[in-house]
Amino acid sequence: MTEAVTHDDRGLVAGAGGRPPSTGAARWRRWWNKQGIWYLFLAPAAVLLVAFMAYPLVQSLHTALFSWNGLQPRKFIGFQNFVELAHDPDFWAALWHTLVFSVVVPVGTVGIGLLLAVAISRRVFGHKVFRVGYYMPVLLAMTVVGILWVRIYEYNWGLLNSLLRLVGLGKLALPWIADIRYSLGSVMAVVIWQYAGFPMVVLLAAIENIPQDLHDAATIDGASERQRLRNVILPLVQPVLISISILQVIASLKVFDVVFVLTKGGPSESSSVLGTYLYKQAFELSEFGYASAIAVVMFVIVFLLTYLTQRFVKYQEVEF
Repeated sequence: MTEAVTHDDRGLVAGAGGRPPSTGAARWRRWWNKQGIWYLFLAPAAVLLVAFMAYPLVQSLHTALFSWNGLQPRKFIGFQNFVELAHDPDFWAALWHTLVFSVVVPVGTVGIGLLLAVAISRRVFGHKVFRVGYYMPVLLAMTVVGILWVRIYEYNWGLLNSLLRLVGLGKLALPWIADIRYSLGSVMAVVIWQYAGFPMVVLLAAIENIPQDLHDAATIDGASERQRLRNVILPLVQPVLISISILQVIASLKVFDVVFVLTKGGPSESSSVLGTYLYKQAFELSEFGYASAIAVVMFVIVFLLTYLTQRFVKYQEVEF
């Protein structure tokens, strides 16, 4: 007699003398085939993320609750380090400088990068040279850039002041990184000079992705270059413009190397940022608990900025 074979609604096969496969095992296989394999691909990155970001963050938060000079036993003091931060004028000065940095530098780099991208996209004379030349500083190590600009800013024989004196503007020759009035601005100028090429390349790729028909239509309508920029280019590259601006802001909040090489936060903490102030507390004053508290504050600021940006900044879908 032929056995009857039935199929249930879950796709399981059952027959006389046969044992249907486990429902749980079938669900597991379906999940693995559809989604699980992708978690396997993400696993190496997740391990690195936990090892080099999550674990150090937890350790920093733990260390921030102690008074520790790196040699003697730790002394638990609770949130005293954070209380001292709230009353530390040097910390607030460093925080203010960091916030100024995170506004001026992104505006400078993205603004200059956008103008360069627009000019190069219009195929101005020498545009290929400009595209390579303006991106070259991005490839340089920050230590090299810092040493270079220390020589340029040198008061007596530096290139900048020598050129000013040569053209009869000797009164404008200033101790750029040795005066508390100009040190922070001088450091920001170096960062803008070095990193304006990165937004330029990204925005140039976005601009060149705009269909030529739209540019031709603007030309037929008699649009000027300013109108073309305002009504054609900016609306279509807005998502890229916002994204690159966010990246520049986050990088500016974490700035350390260029300030350390140029001024080490001086003179008189006039150019200190959170990164250099953390370094000073940890490796010059051996206040590792206090430095860890600063690191936690830096993380909170960057995290909140990233979250608020993702939460409230709306990206408009652009269709060509």
